[in-house]
Amino acid sequence: MVQKKALDFLEDLQADHPDLAADIAELAGFYQRKLWHQITVKLEACFAQPGFNKGDLPVRLYQNFISDFAHKINLLKLAFFAVHVSKHFPSPPQTLDFLNSVIARLEELKVPRSAEPILFLRMHVAQLKLETGAVQEAKTILENGTDTLDSLSDVDPSVSAAVYYVWSLYYKGVSDFAEFYKSSLMYLSFVSSDTLPQDYKVKLAVDISLAALLGEAVYSFGQLLQHPIVESLDAANFQWLHEMLKVFNSGDMHAYDELCSRHAAALNAQPALVANERRLREKITLMALVDLISELPAENRRIALSTIAQRTKLSTDGVEFLLMKALALHLIEGTIDQVESYVAVSWVQPRVLTKPQIQGLKERLDGWITKVTSVAATLEADTVGVVEA
Repeated sequence: MVQKKALDFLEDLQADHPDLAADIAELAGFYQRKLWHQITVKLEACFAQPGFNKGDLPVRLYQNFISDFAHKINLLKLAFFAVHVSKHFPSPPQTLDFLNSVIARLEELKVPRSAEPILFLRMHVAQLKLETGAVQEAKTILENGTDTLDSLSDVDPSVSAAVYYVWSLYYKGVSDFAEFYKSSLMYLSFVSSDTLPQDYKVKLAVDISLAALLGEAVYSFGQLLQHPIVESLDAANFQWLHEMLKVFNSGDMHAYDELCSRHAAALNAQPALVANERRLREKITLMALVDLISELPAENRRIALSTIAQRTKLSTDGVEFLLMKALALHLIEGTIDQVESYVAVSWVQPRVLTKPQIQGLKERLDGWITKVTSVAATLEADTVGVVEA
């Protein structure tokens, strides 16, 4: 009886949409033969077509057809279908009711393989909560979802991506730049940037770049600079922002001042950058210090305060305050000798290196190898002389 109802629906659908008749007939054939994998693949193809996304057609197709065999197909694929269908409801409350009904049905199955699709659906519920202003409810769902994600193994990348994506939306909403930056990078680690729409890719690249610059705990830009998404900045009139990231990563104060002057109009068009101008100046100065220290061999990090002053454009008093700030942020470890006017650095916070920085490190290692080889040759020659004597 149920099967007849589903087939009758498809027959009526064919009559209403003759342009989709061939695809609908194929769906009916797979359904009658109980070829659940083939019907899943066909549904994916159908939902990718504009014709199957007109009006409430996806909703009707799910309610009158897919729901009949929902428990027989891959449950994560079912969750993907449900999320796609949810976008075709006319109001947020209806969308929320639909998603929760699918979650409830999956929970009734009580099978281990339902954990991932339920988590995926709950993240879309959390996203809807954020969009409708229920921020605290969304946060609770996200916290529980993160616990669930941590308890799972071999998680599908799309599920992990959903968790970090919605976290990024939450942090963006509460203006937590550092956490938005971290969650966005985690999201990008589970998706291919090539699959993202170009306009969204540019928007995300801009948001992440601004968050990197403004995030209080972000003092490493190498991971972002190495990601392909930043390349979209160059093709969308945001090349200045890409340049800014490179300048901060290298701690180049002179290049920073020149860039601010050259791109003043673009910078002034970003309210967040204007409002945090002082913080940006402090961060680029700290990055100049970190880069100066990182360039030096570990055994030769006794640096005169005058050298730091020249690199950072600060007075001696300003350098001392900068060093205390860097020590407090645990960017470096060491001791300051105010009498002799130098700092001895014993440790500097590790950073993700860009290709030019890796090349510089290689050159330093090559120099070290050359010195070791020279010393070894000298010792060998001296040893031969001693043996002969």
